[in-house]
Amino acid sequence: MGSIVIHNATSSPISVSVSAYTNSKGNDSWFTGPAHKRDSWERDGWELVAFKNADDTDRAGVYVPVDSILTFHGLKNIVVS
Repeated sequence: MGSIVIHNATSSPISVSVSAYTNSKGNDSWFTGPAHKRDSWERDGWELVAFKNADDTDRAGVYVPVDSILTFHGLKNIVVS
């Protein structure tokens, strides 16, 4: 099983959720990603990664394959590599 890595490149915490379509034991709840930190989610295929702002008035998301690295610079600037 591979993983999806999320790097918060901002100076503020972010809210992130990674779907669990390919990992029945995965958790797709909203998590807080600390500023300037990385975290990973074990997955085995394509997943939806969603982000929301602090008051949940704006959201963004991308559909990515396993072993992707997402660098979050803002809701309108998410880089996938």
